[in-house]
Amino acid sequence: MTKTNSYAQERIGFYEARFTSETIHQLVTNFNSLASSRGWTAERSYYSSALTHEMQRRGIDLTAIMSNDTGQQTIRYVRVAYDETSHALLPIA
Repeated sequence: MTKTNSYAQERIGFYEARFTSETIHQLVTNFNSLASSRGWTAERSYYSSALTHEMQRRGIDLTAIMSNDTGQQTIRYVRVAYDETSHALLPIA
């Protein structure tokens, strides 16, 4: 593993550990903060990766924000709400 990859994995692991103790409401709030930010850095990608991984781990349906149309995972950064009935994220206006 290269130094860059190990640094990325370390940072993702840091955020994953943090997100495991947060409520679903806190995870949604974190995602919405990403949706309202236009800046992009490597650190943001580590944060986003760990955040979506934690939501998937909890069984939250991310279909409204994630796709694999091009064979590569794509995330739409839009504001969302959590629907407890369907256990899914839903885009909001």
